[in-house]
Amino acid sequence: MLPYTLRRLSAAIPTFIAVLLITFTLTTISPFDPVEMMLLQFETTDTMAKEEIIQRIRDQFGLDDPFLTQFGSWLRRLVRGDLGFSINGQRDVLRTIVVTFPISLQMGIAGALVTTLVGIPLGCLAALKQNSWIDYFIVGGTLVFRTVPVFVLAPLLLVLFVLVLGIMKVPRGWDGLFQSKTILPIFILSLAPLPIVVRQTRAAVLEIFALDYVRTAKMKGLSMWIIIIRHILRNALIPVVTTLGFITEGLIVGAIFLDSIFAIPGFGGVTESAFRTFDYPVIMGVTIVSAIMIILTNLFVDLIYPFLDPRIKLE
Repeated sequence: MLPYTLRRLSAAIPTFIAVLLITFTLTTISPFDPVEMMLLQFETTDTMAKEEIIQRIRDQFGLDDPFLTQFGSWLRRLVRGDLGFSINGQRDVLRTIVVTFPISLQMGIAGALVTTLVGIPLGCLAALKQNSWIDYFIVGGTLVFRTVPVFVLAPLLLVLFVLVLGIMKVPRGWDGLFQSKTILPIFILSLAPLPIVVRQTRAAVLEIFALDYVRTAKMKGLSMWIIIIRHILRNALIPVVTTLGFITEGLIVGAIFLDSIFAIPGFGGVTESAFRTFDYPVIMGVTIVSAIMIILTNLFVDLIYPFLDPRIKLE
């Protein structure tokens, strides 16, 4: 397994560099000048002084150097573990990511676990009750949450639980994962990918229902749930695990609205702020983390396959 893992990681290096190059290119050719946007907050009538400040900042960050020179210089700093400072110099990019990413990592993993523990049983139940009202209710009900945007669903649930039912206070801030204020954000985080897991599980279980060994198990008189747990679920989980890999990565780096609504100092807020202010160093920093997360989750999914189906070998 170790040689396979090393080969996969080495094969991911060109992809990783390509992602960095594309992102760096897009930020460089952007029509918005981050230095000028940064100085908009300073009111001054001295145009010459403003132009001098802009040019000094551009020289400091090497923004007027040729493209390949900028990219090569940034890669050299990256190898040394130096992600630089934000364009206004107020925060160290690496320190910002180190502080905020663990919060989003915990939230993302918790959301993925809730999605898994709820979605897989619901998908199996929908397959077991195919074309019944239970099937339609599960699939249709979960799709409702998929269609409602987070920035609409979160305020509605806050009104329901805080103002109408009065069962909780407004959950804002971060005091650790195992606190009552994280229940609602994690619940909302898990709702969007829930219908994907339900439908993937339902489709996979229905496909395996038609196989010969399942019919043999039925003729032996085994209950349907025992057949699902012992004979169907492991094979049916292969496409579900693939989907969950992408879902987990998306939950970790994509909780932008939740970070804002619930005042969570997470990675999503850093990402949103970086793109809103065209902060090149921070944009590149969050891109690195996102690319690494995609590579690692794909590798993790590939390593799980042989445990679900022994016929799959890591060669």
